Amino acid sequence: MAVLSALPLRNGLAWALAACVLSAAAGGSVAYGLGFRHAQALGDTALGDLKTKNAEQSATNAKQSQEQLLAQVIRANAADALLIQLQEQHKTELQLLQERIPHVTTHYRPAPGATTQPIPRCVFTAGWLRDYNAALGVPATTQGAAASHPQAATSAAPGTDAELLESGVTPADILAHAQDYGLWARNNLAHLNALLDLQEKD
Repeated sequence: MAVLSALPLRNGLAWALAACVLSAAAGGSVAYGLGFRHAQALGDTALGDLKTKNAEQSATNAKQSQEQLLAQVIRANAADALLIQLQEQHKTELQLLQERIPHVTTHYRPAPGATTQPIPRCVFTAGWLRDYNAALGVPATTQGAAASHPQAATSAAPGTDAELLESGVTPADILAHAQDYGLWARNNLAHLNALLDLQEKD
């Protein structure tokens, strides 16, 4: 009988133990679910914050890039306008110099206060013209004033009689060439300075 009366007690204890285990499992499952949802909510919030921060940073970067591009365009336009202004100034100065060529290459004064006299004939040999062009880096095949002075033998070899022939080039031609060359050099210098200024500002 004592064994039979202990049996329901054990069954009750087993049921109680089973109930505790089930209750703990259910509580753990609920706690797990709550913890998971809480962690998911925290993760979603952090991800949303990160996306917002990245979007704001991208917008800031885009705005800065746009401002830098606009500043570069403004600087380039200003440099271009200055370059055009300088080229026009050089062109105007060249025109004034060209207008003076006949005056300074046809008459001269032998002394202060003396009357003007025609400038004596000045001869530039074909060899002189050849070497002048060579000094400027003009290839021998394109040298010379052959178009305007057919008698110019600019391809005359050094040490030959041909290099001593008259080239047909006048002082006025040389002055005109120097003016054109000067315009070219000044415009190139203006381009270079404009590029250097832009590079320094960048």
